[in-house]
Amino acid sequence: MRKIRDGLFLALGIVIIAWSFYAFLQKHVPLLRGTIGGLVLEIANTDAERTQGLSGRASLPAGTGLLFVFESPGKYGFWMKDMNFPIDIVWLGDGMLPVGIEKNVSPDSYPQVFYPPVPVRYVLEVNAGESSVLELNQ
Repeated sequence: MRKIRDGLFLALGIVIIAWSFYAFLQKHVPLLRGTIGGLVLEIANTDAERTQGLSGRASLPAGTGLLFVFESPGKYGFWMKDMNFPIDIVWLGDGMLPVGIEKNVSPDSYPQVFYPPVPVRYVLEVNAGESSVLELNQ
């Protein structure tokens, strides 16, 4: 009887450790990363990553950004739900060139939704003012 009880506790312990490790990975494994023009980028290319975006983060380190990659061009809407800091939203067209920029978008603008002027496949979010510093112009 003691062996059965010990075996059950061991199995339960393994399940708890495995679940904890999985939960840790879900929260702490970074998105894909890359660089464009000196910016260090996280790349959001799944529905879950695009839905989460920068929501809930306390800040975004200078010189970094989040690049949203969609399967096909579209007029994808962005809002500031659960955001804690202002950002610039850069709509990128063919050749990753800016076709529109929403500057200094405040968390207080929620629930307003921002759309690109033309269908795009890529959207870049950086700290407010950083699109000017990086000379990202339309």
